[in-house]
Parts: sequence; structure tokens; C-alpha cells
Amino acid sequence: MFFKCLPVLILSQLLNLGTVLADERKQNQTQIPEVVVSVNDDRYLLTDRKNVLFGVYDPNRTFRQRDDMRLEHMFVFWQSLDKKNLRQKIRYAYQRGRIMMLTVEPFTRAANWRDGGDKLFKDITQGKFDSEIVNVCSELGRLPTTSLIRWGHEMEDPTGRYPWARHDAQGYKLAFRYFARTCRKYAPKAKFIWSPKGEKNLADYYPGDDHVDIIGVSLWGLEKMDIDYYGGRRAFRSTFNEKYNRVSRFGKPVIVAELGVSGTKAYRKRWFHDLFKSLNNNHEFKLLRAVVLFNDKEPHHWPKGYGSPDWRVSQKWFSFLKQTSHEMY
Repeated sequence: MFFKCLPVLILSQLLNLGTVLADERKQNQTQIPEVVVSVNDDRYLLTDRKNVLFGVYDPNRTFRQRDDMRLEHMFVFWQSLDKKNLRQKIRYAYQRGRIMMLTVEPFTRAANWRDGGDKLFKDITQGKFDSEIVNVCSELGRLPTTSLIRWGHEMEDPTGRYPWARHDAQGYKLAFRYFARTCRKYAPKAKFIWSPKGEKNLADYYPGDDHVDIIGVSLWGLEKMDIDYYGGRRAFRSTFNEKYNRVSRFGKPVIVAELGVSGTKAYRKRWFHDLFKSLNNNHEFKLLRAVVLFNDKEPHHWPKGYGSPDWRVSQKWFSFLKQTSHEMY
């Protein structure tokens, strides 16, 4: 399998590998297929905006045959890690030449995983969750290639959904730094994603350049919400622009870590056409390096009656939109 030109911060550990065969631990018997890496001169990858990657969170494996999906996204609860499922996903990703992107959700150990959030950051920095960190990071550390780890996402918007999303920016930053330092001991090839929702106060939660390799944001296009809040239907650029401006100030590569669009067929078509048109314009969003689809139904009920939007797209429909957008632009 051959990777196309990929961002340097994602593949910096791969440049000297060539053909790589996974060195598996006997007790786990997790076989990772041979990976062949081909990349261009990294001097151009540092500033390259021409090859934005696509990735997907795809629990139903709708995009299993797509060669242009370069990142495979998975969510894990760190206090309830299903190692068997994680290893299966790792094999699945490497069989398709995809980089593994793992969102680690640091819930508490309480019966209700959201309880005890007021002590979560202190417990993390005191080493009380070291076993969770070791369990997750050791699995990724066994890989011969770079993986992406996204920890404690959407932290700046305390809605009650996540115990790590709190009015405690300092506590969050200390916990993120502790996680990154500890995780690197077990997954030295990993790159760390700091991934706010994109709110005005996100900068308060930035852990610092030494601990962040990539910045991710969540991006949703919900037709009914657009009309209610903005007085009309928006598309990719009008939705992304404000969030991008807030995170680009840090000078790190930017990815859309979760992308979902829900509404009428016409709304979704217009939204994705605007996305592809923007990607074809190298002068827009110059730090953008990847777009990761959230290809599932929303697991959480949105407030104010918006329910659980369906973000799913079919492989055929995505291919059609991508092709027609290239022809149009």
C-alpha cells in the first residue's frame, strides 16, 4: 500500500522506514500488515496545503473500500478500554494503509462516568490514572508507525456531557501535559492533538507548544440550527472560518477532527461542494491538513429540540460529490 504526500508532522517518524514489518509481541498475537511508505521531500510538506487528507470515524465500515481515506478514527473510554476491539481497529486501519487516530475520553471511574469531575484533573496529575494511560498508550506504542492521539476534546464548553469540560482551564492544561508526557514514554512515535470545540475561550485551555503537535476542531452543519441561529443556511467556509481563525494563531497544523452535516439533500450537497471547493483553493485555510468525517448518527441528544442528527453519508454519494466538485472547480 502506498501513502500519498502527507503532512510532515503526521509522518515525521516514517520518513526513514521504507518497508516496515510490525514487530509483534508473542502474547498478543496482533499481526499488522506490511506497510510501505512513500513520501515527498519534507521541505515541501511543512508548507504543503495541496494534499489535505481525508479520514473517517466509521463504526459501520461504510468506507472500508475507499483508498482516499488516510486516517481511521476511533473513540475509547480510557477507564473501560476494550483492548480486543482496539487491536481489531488497528489491524483494520493498517490493512487499508491508514494512520490510526485515537480519541481518548478521560471519564472518571465512578458508576456514573461523569461523576467526580471536580477531582479528575488532580487525580490525573497525582498519577491515579496512570494505569489507564499505560493501557491505551502501550497499544499504540506497539505500532511501527506514527499514530495520532486526541485527548480530552471539546474541553472549553462545559455542558455536563464530559467531566473534563469544566471551568478549570489551568487544571485541564496540567492534566493534558501530564497525559502527553506519560503517554510518550509508551508511544514515542505518537503525535498529540489538542482539540477544542472552537469556542471563543479556547485559548485559555491551550496546553502549550511543547505538548501539542496538531490542533483539531469539531465542525457540524445542521440545517435547522443554521436557520434558527444564523437566519439562513451556511456551508463549510462560513461554518469553519471563525473556528479556524481562533486556532490558527498557534501556528500548528489544523485538522477538522469531527465533521458532520445533516439536513435536506440540497443542503448537504451545497455544504460538501463548498468544502471541496475550499480544499481546491490553496490560499484558504493554509494550516488545514486533514478533514475527518463523523460517519454515524449522533450519540448525544442536542439541546433545544434538535435531537440526534444523522451525520452519515454513503461511500457512493461522497464519491459523487467529490468528483463533481472537482469538475466544477
